[in-house]
Amino acid sequence: MRIKQFTVVFSAVYLLSAILFSGIAISTDGKKITESDLGVMCVQAVYPAATRGVARSEIASESVTDSSIENTVTGEIKSDIVDTQNPDNPTPQTVKKDNGKPLVIIYHTHATEAYQPIPVENNYRTTAEEGSVREVGTVLAAELESLGIGVIHDKTLHDAESYNQSYARSLETVNRLIRENPSAVFVIDLHRDAAAYTGGKSKTVEINGETVSSFAMVVGQGNENATALNTLAENVLATADEMYPGFAGRKIDKEYKYNQYVSDYAMLIEVGNNENDISETRLTGKYLAHVLKAVIDEVMSD
Repeated sequence: MRIKQFTVVFSAVYLLSAILFSGIAISTDGKKITESDLGVMCVQAVYPAATRGVARSEIASESVTDSSIENTVTGEIKSDIVDTQNPDNPTPQTVKKDNGKPLVIIYHTHATEAYQPIPVENNYRTTAEEGSVREVGTVLAAELESLGIGVIHDKTLHDAESYNQSYARSLETVNRLIRENPSAVFVIDLHRDAAAYTGGKSKTVEINGETVSSFAMVVGQGNENATALNTLAENVLATADEMYPGFAGRKIDKEYKYNQYVSDYAMLIEVGNNENDISETRLTGKYLAHVLKAVIDEVMSD
């Protein structure tokens, strides 16, 4: 109900503002404010929390703090979302073996997130795959494939053109991938964290004599299928800690959705942070694949 009220108020404010300011160059610093800028201003005025976390100084930590406009309201106003959860029956959807078909989708809402040695001058971001979270996704996908699990890895740069629209763009991508690959119910949005949350330090653990980035999981508690999402995240973290002590970080609960309603087996995984070296996070992809393999085998049925 709150979202519907917000949508009505937002629409009214936006329409009124568009009428009042259309064709007028509004400027406080010599720059023309576009229609898109006006829309963001209206949302900020009506729903200030909707744009928290997108300032340049905070971008390094966007995947945990991000509550972009589309992330707050998309689940209520998009017509093509995949709704897999009946709130009256919180039992997770059944996962059946479908030999030869993919089980896992990996994508990146914030695909330009990068690791050392990407310089700070680039705000720890790169459009190249090398050194980015997409490279970690490539390692994770390859290792899962070697374990007999089919993977679709999408490398679309959802955040390169517009950070504020990154979740809206990634939702379109993941909905399309799910429609095209209905057997793939494990959906992973792979991110990296920000060192600001760990006192400016990298997050590592020793596994088999190798220095590996640890990982954490974010769960959007605003999803109707939050019960299933929490159960899955707790299972992944517990399995990781059992297989590789110290590998798993914490479960980070947030009030938003992060598009996790698309599947009861949706995961937002934070691999290392911007102080980790890409060599450490590539190893995370390798070991994380074995953790996910164990979890997938546990929940699959014939």
